[in-house]
Amino acid sequence: MGDSNEGWALKRIFLTSCLLSAAYSFIATPALAQTALSPTSVQLETTDKTYTPDYFTQFAPQTAADMVARLPGFEIRGDEGEERGFGQASLNILINGRRPSSKSSGANEILGRIPAGNVTRIEILDGATLDIPGLSGQVANIVAQTGELSGSWDYAVRFEKGSQPQLGDANLNFSAKSGQIEAVGSVNLGQFIFTEDGDEKFFDVDGNITQNREEKIGFNLQLPSANLNLTWLPDNGHIANLNVSAGRENRNTDLSETFLDLTDSAQSGSSFATNGEDRTTYEVSGDYSFDARLLGQNGQLKLIALHSGEDFDFVSRFLFDDGAPGQTASLFIRNDKEREYIGRAEYSWKTGQTSDWTASFEAALNSLKSNTAFSVDEFAYDPEFAEVEESRLQGNLSRGWALNDRTNLQASIGSEYSVIDVKSDDLESQKLFRTKGLLSASYKIDDTWTLRGQIEHSVGQLDFDTFVSTVSLAEGTASQGNNEIFPEQSWETELEIQKQNPTGLSGRVTLFYDIIEDPIETLLFIDDEGNITQGDGNLDTNAQVYGIEGNLTWVLDDILKGLRLSAEGTLADSSVKDVITAQNRARNRQPLWEYDLEARWDIDGTQFAIEAEVEQSKLSDLFRIDEIVRNDLIRPEIELAAIHKDLLGMQWTIKVQNIIDFEFKRQRSVFDETRNGELIRHELTRRQRGQRISLEVTDTF
Repeated sequence: MGDSNEGWALKRIFLTSCLLSAAYSFIATPALAQTALSPTSVQLETTDKTYTPDYFTQFAPQTAADMVARLPGFEIRGDEGEERGFGQASLNILINGRRPSSKSSGANEILGRIPAGNVTRIEILDGATLDIPGLSGQVANIVAQTGELSGSWDYAVRFEKGSQPQLGDANLNFSAKSGQIEAVGSVNLGQFIFTEDGDEKFFDVDGNITQNREEKIGFNLQLPSANLNLTWLPDNGHIANLNVSAGRENRNTDLSETFLDLTDSAQSGSSFATNGEDRTTYEVSGDYSFDARLLGQNGQLKLIALHSGEDFDFVSRFLFDDGAPGQTASLFIRNDKEREYIGRAEYSWKTGQTSDWTASFEAALNSLKSNTAFSVDEFAYDPEFAEVEESRLQGNLSRGWALNDRTNLQASIGSEYSVIDVKSDDLESQKLFRTKGLLSASYKIDDTWTLRGQIEHSVGQLDFDTFVSTVSLAEGTASQGNNEIFPEQSWETELEIQKQNPTGLSGRVTLFYDIIEDPIETLLFIDDEGNITQGDGNLDTNAQVYGIEGNLTWVLDDILKGLRLSAEGTLADSSVKDVITAQNRARNRQPLWEYDLEARWDIDGTQFAIEAEVEQSKLSDLFRIDEIVRNDLIRPEIELAAIHKDLLGMQWTIKVQNIIDFEFKRQRSVFDETRNGELIRHELTRRQRGQRISLEVTDTF
C-alpha cells in the first residue's frame, strides 16, 4: 500500500495549513491593515498602454471579454485550469490588479461575467514589472467597478444540414453591489450538436482495397453551469473573495457503419458504436488579503484555499453484425471520482522603490478513485479498481526589480516535494523532489517596441487518467494503466519582440525552445504471460519542442474607416526517441502549424459590421506501439458574419460557418505486434461536416 505514514504526515501538514489559513482570515483585525488597499493594486507607472471605453465604442461590446478580444496585438495566454496546483501565475489577465483565484473558470468565462459598462479602463502591462511571480509578456489589467444590478445575456440558435436544430445555447451574466459586498455571477446553458458523413476504405499490404465502409457520426454536447463570486471590501483595506461554481457535461457520440467485403479475407455487415459521458464538476475557493508588516515595506499577506471535485461516468457500447447468426456486443464502463484540495499562503513586500518580493508556500492533495468493467457478449473480464493519491508541498521565493527606466527583471526559485501513492496496488510510494525556477527580462526599446526573454524550469501536472486502463471499442484498441508514472519536467525558453500601436500595426513574434525531461509517451509492456500491451509511461531520454509563434493586428482606419485585420499563427516541431524504432520522431499529437485570420469592418456611420474568419491547423501523428494514426483537415474552416449592433435595442449576429465544407481525413496503419512488424492493413477515412447557419442575440441590462 506504499508508505502510509509519510502520506499521512503530508495530509496533516496540508490540513493544518488550511485550518490556520481559515482561522487567521477570521481573527485578522483592522490593526494589521494601516492603509486601505486600492482596487487597482498595479502601479500606474508600469502601464504600457491604457484603453478607455471610448476606444471600443465602434465594436459595441457587451462584456469585458468582447473588449479584450479587440485589444490590438493582445492575446490571452496561459489559460488557467490545467496548472499544477495554484503555483505561479501564467494567465495574463488581471481583474482590478488581482490574479483570479479560481481554477475551474477560463479567461473568457471570467471576463464574460463583467458587463462592458462596468469597465472603466484596460491597462496593458509588462509582466516583468509586476509583483506577481510567473507573469511575463503582455498582461491585461481590467479595471472595473460594480454598482447596481447590471449584466448581459445572449442566446443563439444554430442549424446544420443533417443535424438537429441547436436551440439550447444561452448565457446570463450579472453583477451587483450592496454595501461592502460585490457579487458577480453567471448561468450558462451551453450546447453543441453536429453530424459528419463519410466513407472508410481498408487496404491490404499491396494497396488493394479489401473493404468499403459508409459511416455517419452524430455528436451532442450539453454544458449547463453556474458560477458565483462574492467579494468583501471592508473599510480597513482587507479583500476577501469566495468563488462557488458547478457544472454538468453530457456528451453523446454515435457512430454507425455499413461495410462491404471486396475480398474473401474481409467481412460484410454493419456496426454501431455509442459513447455516453456524464461529468459533474464543482469548485469552492476563496482568498483573503490584508496588510501585514512582517518584512520590508508595504507587506501584504494573501491566504488561499480551494476544493474541487469531478465525478465522471462513461459508458461505451459496440454492436457488430457480419450476417452470421447473433451479434457481437461489447461493453465498457468507467466511473471516476477526482478530488483536489489546495492551501496556499503568499507574502509580498518591497525593499526600496524598485524591488518587489514574494514568498509563497503551498500544500495540495489530489486523488482519484476509478472503477472499470469490460465485457464481450456473455464473457465479462475481471473489473479493475484504481486508487491514486498525490500529496505535495512546495515553496517559492521571487523578486522583481527595475534596473532602469527601460529594463525590468523577475527571478524566482523554488522546489516541491511530492508523494505519489497507488493505494490500489502493493507498490512503494514514489517520493519526488523537484526544483523550479524562472528568470525573465524585458527591455523597452522605445514607446512602441519591447524585447523580452525568459527561461523557466517547471513541473507538469500529473494526469491521473494514465493510471487507469481504458478500451476503445470502435477502434479495437486498449491502453494499459501505469502505476509508476510521474509528472514531466521542462526547461522552457522564450525570446519575444513586441510592437504596440493602437492606430496602426501591433503584434508580437516569439521564438521558443523547450526541453522536456521524463517525457510521457506510449510504451510497450509485457505481462506475466508474455502478452504485449501498451500504455503511457515516462521515457528515460529527453524530448524537445521548438518553433515560432505570433500574432498581429493592423488597424486600417487611414485606408477605410473601421477596417482591421488580425492574424495568429504557430509553426513548430518536436523530437523524441521512439521506443520501437529507436529513431527520432515528433511527439504524439504535437501542434505542427496553425493559423487564424480575421477581418472586421465596422461600417462608419452605421450600426452594421461584417466579419470574416479563416482557420486551419495540423497535429503530428499519433504513434502507438502497433499503429500510426494521422489526422488532417484538408480544407480550412471559413466563417462569415453580419452584425447589427442596435436592432430593437439588441445586438444581432448572423453567421454562416464551414462555407467550403471542410474535409477531415484520417489515415491509420496497423502493424503485426509492433511497428517493426509487417503491415497488416491501412485505413483511409474521409468525413465532411455540413454548412452551419446561426443567429445570435445579445444585450445588456
